[in-house]
Amino acid sequence: MDFYETNAKAYIEETKDLDMKVFYERFLPVIPKGGNILDAGCGSARDALYFHQRGFRVTAFDQSEQLVHRGRERTGLWIEQRLFEEITEVKEYDGIWASASLLHCSKENLPSIFTRLHRALSDSGILYASFKEGASFTKDGLLYTSFTHDEFIHFIHDETDFQSIEIVLSEDLRTERRGEYWINAYLQKKTTEDSVAL
Repeated sequence: MDFYETNAKAYIEETKDLDMKVFYERFLPVIPKGGNILDAGCGSARDALYFHQRGFRVTAFDQSEQLVHRGRERTGLWIEQRLFEEITEVKEYDGIWASASLLHCSKENLPSIFTRLHRALSDSGILYASFKEGASFTKDGLLYTSFTHDEFIHFIHDETDFQSIEIVLSEDLRTERRGEYWINAYLQKKTTEDSVAL
């Protein structure tokens, strides 16, 4: 994650004002009023701040020390520095928001991370996760784990305990990245069986 340590300021400037309302509008209506949301891999803390300003209880974390530091300064929110692998909460969140963050995890590690996310959600809780559409690649030393639509459907069905509510393909919001697409997944926690213990 050295990229974010050395490019935190530029990354925040590039992403902090992106209009995510179309994605919020699919996610927030299923969260109880004043409900508890985890912003997992919060980056610029743009989304955590949006949720906080609308009366939700927000827990946010990121792996990057610089993003955490700058996010705290910019938003006034307490942001933790930790990894997805350090999520140990049980049935604590009504929703988990993982926007453009899980894609830095390897496909080999994703099933166990999704198990942690599943366990951290309350019964019937909602997970939003976004991945680049297409083939995985590495850029600036960062892994971008990506899926085709069909690959992602199979991954959720075969490797996780989530059920898909909706999967939306969207074009990158940044003008200079038009022509690049994202898979936006709204997934619900299955409650018919317990998660696999870690």
